[in-house]
Amino acid sequence: MEEGAGPVMVASTDETVVAAPAVRPNPKSRAVGSARTRGSLSLLLSNTGIRLLVPVLILAAWWALSQSEVGSLIVAAPFDAFERVFTDFFSADAGRLFLGDATFDHFVPSVYRAMVGLLLAVVIGVALGVALGIVPVLTALFQPLIHLGRSLPSPALLGVFFFLFGTGDSPKIFLIAFSVVWPILFNTIDGVQSVGTGRMQTAAVFKISRWNVLAHVILPGAAPKIFAGVRTAMSLSLIIMIISELQKAENGLGYLLIQTQRNFDYTGFWSVLIVLAALGVALNFIFVFVERRALAWHRGVTQQND
Repeated sequence: MEEGAGPVMVASTDETVVAAPAVRPNPKSRAVGSARTRGSLSLLLSNTGIRLLVPVLILAAWWALSQSEVGSLIVAAPFDAFERVFTDFFSADAGRLFLGDATFDHFVPSVYRAMVGLLLAVVIGVALGVALGIVPVLTALFQPLIHLGRSLPSPALLGVFFFLFGTGDSPKIFLIAFSVVWPILFNTIDGVQSVGTGRMQTAAVFKISRWNVLAHVILPGAAPKIFAGVRTAMSLSLIIMIISELQKAENGLGYLLIQTQRNFDYTGFWSVLIVLAALGVALNFIFVFVERRALAWHRGVTQQND
């Protein structure tokens, strides 16, 4: 239809003709929509560029150091290190899920120890934190012992855990759990105590059972701080995982770091560091995804109160 045409004749169901005004496109609205699209695209590109700036600078500094006279002795070139990652940790065999020997021999055992130790710390930390947060007398009673355990340097206790639990996976898992349980425990206690007496008194007035109060009042109210503690513990679990595999270990990424260093295989050493960095980034993305799904209600309440 040409611009400026008259009304459009629309036939109704009773075969009468009804005049309907012509719908004309609004050039102004289309211009506004196009401007918004361009603005969103430019903002996305700007944010992506800013996020990629630091990694690019790190790679450039890494490459420059690997080309220097002194740094080239112990620093492998980035291309060689990344090529070694694909050579050792990946394969062309579809039956092995395109994974290499180093993935099954070292990567999987390390992730297993870290995640089992973290899960054990979450169970113990949340359970004890809820109990201590609900009963202030228990908090006052066990507070000196808790601060003593937190103050102990975990790497120094590696020999103690080997002596108590042998040389298999058990001492490494228990050392990881002992090392990372403290931020979860303290954040859980703080989160439970921050729920407030108002909601607890409301639950008592309506005679809500203790289990429902725990499941629907205490744990949801403490969940944001619990997740914050778990996020800190997750980062620590990777550090303690490496430390626990430096001695009396037959596999793992920490063991692989020591072996490549002792054999002066610096390309392999840097490839393991790349895998560790990728593992930390992947776990962080997964945790953020789970946290956003679990605490979606909390963000909505916070935005309403702001």
